[in-house]
Amino acid sequence: MSSKEQKAKEKRIMDGVKEILEFRGFQIKDTKEDDDFLDIYADKISEEKEKITAIARFPKNPQIGVKLIRLLGKLQEEEQLGEALLIAESPLTHYAKKESIKLGIEIISSNNPLFNIFDHAMVSQHVKLKSPEIKYFLERYQINKHQIPKILESDAAVKAIQAKPGDVIKIVRNPDMGENGSYYRVVIKSTSRLRLLETGTIKKKTTRKTAPKKPKETPETPEKPVEDKPKKAPSKTAEKPKKTPSKTDVKPKKTPSKTAAKPKKTPSKTAAKPKKAPSKKAAKSKTTASKKSAK
Repeated sequence: MSSKEQKAKEKRIMDGVKEILEFRGFQIKDTKEDDDFLDIYADKISEEKEKITAIARFPKNPQIGVKLIRLLGKLQEEEQLGEALLIAESPLTHYAKKESIKLGIEIISSNNPLFNIFDHAMVSQHVKLKSPEIKYFLERYQINKHQIPKILESDAAVKAIQAKPGDVIKIVRNPDMGENGSYYRVVIKSTSRLRLLETGTIKKKTTRKTAPKKPKETPETPEKPVEDKPKKAPSKTAEKPKKTPSKTDVKPKKTPSKTAAKPKKTPSKTAAKPKKAPSKKAAKSKTTASKKSAK
């Protein structure tokens, strides 16, 4: 792309961004340009009569990463800017999108129409309802917010009016096209499962404590209760069988041998000596003693 074509492209994008800001009620204040960025500053007075300053930045480098998002967020914090817009020529990475949501930076793709789409005759007017209007609408039709038909936040008309998930939009039909009346839509996230609470926030999944699921029974190995399980037979590796006593393990009782248990000795001639007969001297003494006793 030549420098002339690049300049024409930048002018077209900046004119479209200015038109979007003016549609949102901003007045263009200043425009700054350097080697890396094209910045547009705009001001408006809010309903609370507070001054809001916005910045719209168009980076000349088509590749946008987390570093560029953080740089714009830092500038927004230092200069106390109410709104920050970033015009992106190429799709953002996952982390860059996450960072832009965290810092509250609005991403406008250059592939989307960069002009006031409601000036077109085929586009119906979209109006974001205020809280009292939403309450009156729900009470009138006796419904809840999640019962209203949905519209994605990625819709071009939703982005133009800066509607967020949970907001209710009134779409006015164009009478010049033979349409009368109006209809309503509630804004949801692009990745939502179309379930909203009455407050408009996406219903979060609640983790319920459930009992652990039993494994499915298969015909080959049916699952039985613990009580009915048969006892497993002891395997060779698990429990060794008791050894039967062998000749080597169990020693027989020793029979008494001649050396071990000696039999009782029988009285021999040498062992048991016969009583000695009284001698002649002993007999004489006995007789004398008896005679004395007799006297």
